[in-house]
Amino acid sequence: MKAAATAVAIAAAGCQIHRPPAPVGVGVLDVKEVARATDRLALSPVAWSGDGQRFAYGTRDGVWVHGLGDATGARIADGSVVTAVAWSGAADVIAYIDRGTLSTVSPDGRNRLMIRLPGFVTAIAWAPGGDRLATVVRSADGQGDRLIWTSRDGTIVRQVQWEPRGKRIAALGWFPDTLHLFVALASTGAEATTEWWSIRIAYPDFVRVVGPARPALDAMLSPSGEWIAFVGVDGDRQRAYAVRTDGTGLHAMSPPAGRVGGLAWSRRSDKIAYGVMSSETEAEVHLVGVTGTPSQQVAVYRVEFPDPAVSLSVAWAPDDLHLAYGTNTGALSGPIWVARFQR
Repeated sequence: MKAAATAVAIAAAGCQIHRPPAPVGVGVLDVKEVARATDRLALSPVAWSGDGQRFAYGTRDGVWVHGLGDATGARIADGSVVTAVAWSGAADVIAYIDRGTLSTVSPDGRNRLMIRLPGFVTAIAWAPGGDRLATVVRSADGQGDRLIWTSRDGTIVRQVQWEPRGKRIAALGWFPDTLHLFVALASTGAEATTEWWSIRIAYPDFVRVVGPARPALDAMLSPSGEWIAFVGVDGDRQRAYAVRTDGTGLHAMSPPAGRVGGLAWSRRSDKIAYGVMSSETEAEVHLVGVTGTPSQQVAVYRVEFPDPAVSLSVAWAPDDLHLAYGTNTGALSGPIWVARFQR
């Protein structure tokens, strides 16, 4: 009786249940526009704001933020070689790596803070809740990697009690519970990953996730924590693959090609974008559903600064309707392009 009365009271108060919009499938997305989004060369991959209306990236002179349609942007922090940028949508804070040092800054350029860590920072990733930042820190001699997480203001710095046993950490991500990290390991001097792990940040608790059946590049955990996307290498051919973290459901996401890269998950983990490098001067960007539905070509990209090792970085906006891409991979630089979709 009491429960019924409570339900009536809530209804009378006009309480509403809000559900997130349904995922937008590849089959109902059309490319409305593809346009160059920046006037300068970016070095780091793009990081999107939580609302998908702004994006940040690093250059050889600092960190820049643009709104959609704003090709000029604003430099919010000075720097010399900014190779990685991460935007916490929940906390609205930008973290970045400049010559191996870690800093955070507000999107308007205020509250800049350097977080001192014992070594050279090579990778960063915000937890989904936005209150923790995971980092990969390489020792001064370059021979060992460690996992260290910090609070967003740097007042808490903790080393994760796990060692990669002589291998380097080649990929970093968070499981949605914000307690476990996804880590991919590669042999020193090699690009392909050979081991994938789930690592709890609070105390020693680590489990080896199903490993790749073939040499794997660009291993990326989906935001849902259910899938791992990677590029499988078979001789001189490459393909994008997806497999569940329990080892089931392995399937190809793309046809064989000379070089595939720049894998990017959509926020709802239902789609993957990837790049195909047909030559060192031309690339294509494609979309495919996680179940392996036929892919859709988004754009053909003419590489402005050819390089034998050219690859694409690709980043989905949280709204599922914007996709940034370019040769701004942290090692190579180039302009940023944004594809806009309509349902």
